[in-house]
Amino acid sequence: MARPLNFRQLEAFRAVMLTGSMTGAGHAMSISQPAVSRLIHDLEHELKLVLFQRQGVQIIATEAAVRLYSEVERHFSGADRIREAARAIRLSTAGYLHVGTMPNLASHCLPEAIGLLLRDHPDVVVSVHPDSSINLVSMLLHAQLDIVFGTMPPDPDGLEHDPFPSTQAVCVMPAAHPLARRKRITVNDLDGQDFVALGQASRQRMQLNNAMLAAGVRPNIRVETMHSSSAIGYVGRGLGIAVIDPIAIIGHRSPQVAIRPFTPAISLDFSAVYRRNVPRPDAAAALTRALRRVVDDELQKLGARIPRTGKD
Repeated sequence: MARPLNFRQLEAFRAVMLTGSMTGAGHAMSISQPAVSRLIHDLEHELKLVLFQRQGVQIIATEAAVRLYSEVERHFSGADRIREAARAIRLSTAGYLHVGTMPNLASHCLPEAIGLLLRDHPDVVVSVHPDSSINLVSMLLHAQLDIVFGTMPPDPDGLEHDPFPSTQAVCVMPAAHPLARRKRITVNDLDGQDFVALGQASRQRMQLNNAMLAAGVRPNIRVETMHSSSAIGYVGRGLGIAVIDPIAIIGHRSPQVAIRPFTPAISLDFSAVYRRNVPRPDAAAALTRALRRVVDDELQKLGARIPRTGKD
């Protein structure tokens, strides 16, 4: 049975690859340059590989070293994840609440909800991490977060969730756009229009693509952005129209942007997501209640801003 690789040797190899020299690696590791050289020599002997070649005072990584580095970096990423999980566990016992959120909620709704939470739980410290739902769920499963406000993955193994009410996408456009005279925008209206599209991995983008394909519609995509919350900024600059979830519009009250209902229905579903069989922090449950209240109130206000009269 092969013995485990020496962690210090791998650490030295990684440091040399990152700094480009034995001396730089020594500074990074707080050891001498000869000590780094010895660790690299021992690793080469253990692996039976030549990892570095000398050219004068410089060292050059071999092809074997480059290929090995990707595996070593993956190993260290796992170790970093373990350290971060341990840090999250330590802090959670000290009154910290680690929250992951999709960016649409991070700019307005979640700050309002956290304000309500802290009014009743003044000793809690909330750490907020905005990211894509897929990354947040991975962090949650590795105990780096206490709760995630995002979309559930297709395979919910190890998770449980409390769904929020589903919302329907709306069409946003510059206020002076000809389509702003209509009271409702359909997928057919998008044909040939300058368009701000969501990223290819967006579930809303996938739903909209299916609707456009069925209708034979092809907009003129001018900008592609990962998140709905940034799309409205491009619309306000007159770069095109967009179909986005209404939560992304909450907090944006620019007179330069018009909002209209959209057909067919493009839905956004998100939830408060927890790890299964892990006790939920009281503050997480309280934050979920507060966020639900804020989202409901804000969507009602938004609905009042959408005109119900005009041309079809």
